[in-house]
Amino acid sequence: MTLSGLLARPKPGVRPRGLLFALHGGGSRAAYWHRPGAAEDSLLVPAAALGWTVLAIDRPGYGASVGLARERQGLDAQVDVLFALLDELGATGVGAEPDGSGPAPVFLAAHSMGALVALRMAADKRGRDLLGVAVGGAPLRYTPERLAEFAAVPTEGAFVPSMGGGTPDTFFGPPGSYDPALLTRAGRVAAAVPMAEFLDVRESPYTLPGVLARVSAPVHWTVAEFERSQVAGPEVPAEARELLVGARWVETHTQRGVGHNISLHHAARAYHLRVLAFAEECLLARAAGADTAPEAIGPSDG
Repeated sequence: MTLSGLLARPKPGVRPRGLLFALHGGGSRAAYWHRPGAAEDSLLVPAAALGWTVLAIDRPGYGASVGLARERQGLDAQVDVLFALLDELGATGVGAEPDGSGPAPVFLAAHSMGALVALRMAADKRGRDLLGVAVGGAPLRYTPERLAEFAAVPTEGAFVPSMGGGTPDTFFGPPGSYDPALLTRAGRVAAAVPMAEFLDVRESPYTLPGVLARVSAPVHWTVAEFERSQVAGPEVPAEARELLVGARWVETHTQRGVGHNISLHHAARAYHLRVLAFAEECLLARAAGADTAPEAIGPSDG
């Protein structure tokens, strides 16, 4: 399988931190994390400046692997592919420690459908050594209206013909919180959603709780202030904390000024810096051999 993506490396002389593996959401691509002409909103730019090697991958079924066989598009199949990729990267200069002593620490940053893949990776025994996981827009619960829209999607084809409710209000915050060019044909960060992925994601309110119970890595869980594609009231991060019973620690956060597509808003830099701060805390905790957070677990509305 050939996969595509965006790679950023630290400049020479910058102390390396590890590999930051970024997974985009459904109907998107790696450019979600780094858009041409919008470096100030990029995850890759500040992460590389701080010492991270960043790989924003086009998940299986997207980019160079579009048209992948349906049985290889599901979330569990994607987990297998991405672990194989991490193994390969760990044996090369991309995902290895600079001194060649072994694979570098791996931190996952993921959005929406990609968050479901990342959480499955963290719940898998192969993910027991992950440094940490930061997820935004993870669909823990859908509204009845959204579930009805999903149920109406015909499932015979290779791709989802319509996700329903695809207005700017569904995935973006109010006007002024994002670049309106993102709604144009030329500026959209969009791709067709593979059907097998969609079928798994549709079931996430039933399957995700069991996944979360098996996660042991530290987790940073973000909901958007103007989330409208799913249920996102204060009860959702509270429920996530309760379900993540095995995680070494959990931080929940409401990102102000954004809709579902958090990294496509003017507040993306604030969100990305928060993710990178969490990743740094995970590094410090690992270096200290700590199994608990340096601060008490709790929500943030910052």
